[in-house]
Amino acid sequence: MRRLWALRLALPAVIGCATLIATTPARADNEANAKDLFARGRELRANNDCGSAVPLFRKAYSIYPNGLGSLRNVAECEEQLGHFASARRAWLDVKRALITLPPDAKYDGWDKDAEEAAARLKPKVATFIVDVYVKSPEGEALANEKSGVEVFVNGESVGTALVGTPLERDPGSYRIRSQVRDAEPVEQEVTLGAGDNPHITMRLVRTPPPAPTTVASDPGKGRRTLGWVLTGVGGAALIAGGATFLLRNSAKSDLDDKCPTHDGCDPSLRDTVDRGKTMSTLTTILVPVGVVAAGVGITLVLTSRSSSSTATASSLTVSPWAGGASATLRF
Repeated sequence: MRRLWALRLALPAVIGCATLIATTPARADNEANAKDLFARGRELRANNDCGSAVPLFRKAYSIYPNGLGSLRNVAECEEQLGHFASARRAWLDVKRALITLPPDAKYDGWDKDAEEAAARLKPKVATFIVDVYVKSPEGEALANEKSGVEVFVNGESVGTALVGTPLERDPGSYRIRSQVRDAEPVEQEVTLGAGDNPHITMRLVRTPPPAPTTVASDPGKGRRTLGWVLTGVGGAALIAGGATFLLRNSAKSDLDDKCPTHDGCDPSLRDTVDRGKTMSTLTTILVPVGVVAAGVGITLVLTSRSSSSTATASSLTVSPWAGGASATLRF
C-alpha cells in the first residue's frame, strides 16, 4: 500500500519532467534559430540594408518572442526607412512586451526608450478612422465589428474588428474599400499628410437577394397526361376494331360465295367460319372500348387546361355513346 501511494505521489513529477524534457529542445532550437536570424539581420543593418534586415528581425521575434532585441531592431530600422507608422507600432509592442516579460537587466531603460520614441514619431504619423454606414430595408446604422463590414486599405484587409477605430499609416495616398454581404463595394481614395486625423465616411446599401421564384404547380397536368394516354389507347382500339371488322366481313364474303345458305356447308369452310366468329367477337370488344377510352381521354384533356376549366370538369359526367357501347355484330 505504501508503495502504491508513493507511486501516485511521484507520478505528477515524472510527467512534469517528461514534458520539460520534451519541450526544452524545441525552445532551445527556436532560440538558436532566432539568434542566427538576428545576427544576419545585424550584419545587413551594419551595411545600411535595413530593407533586407527587417524581415529577418521579424522572423526572429516571431519564433522567439522573449528576444526583444529583434523587435527593437525592427522599430529602429523601420524609422530609418521612413516607415514611421510601422516604427511606432513596433516601439509600442516593445513597451507592452516589457510589462509581461520577467525583469531582465539587459532591458533596463527600454520602456523609457519605447515611450519616448512613440511620442517622437506620433506627429509624423497619419491617423484616420473609417466610419461605414450600412443601409438596409430596416434602416441605416453605423457599422461595428458585429456588422460583418470588412475594410481594405490598399488591398490589405484590416478585418471587421477595426471598423470605426483609429488606423495609423505613413503619409501618402491610400485606396480604401469597404464591403459587406448583399451590397455593392464602395471605394474611396484619400491622401494623408503627417499628423492628419480625418474621419472617412462610407455608405453601403444592402439589397437582400430576391426570394427564389417558385413555379406554380399545374393541378391539371396529371389529368391531361391521363387524358392523352386514354385518347391514344382509345384510338388504337378503334383502329384495331376497324381492322377486325374488315376481316370479319372478308370471312363472311368468302362464306357467302361458297355456301350462300350457310347451311350444310362443306367442312373445309370451317376455318372461314371460325375466323369470322373470332373477328366478330374482337370487334364487339374493341369498338366499345375504343369509344369509351377516347371519349374519357378527350374530356380530361379539354377540362384540365386551366384551373377554371378544371373546376368545371369536376362537374362533368362522361357518358359514352350507348349505341357504341352496346353495339353487337353478328356473323
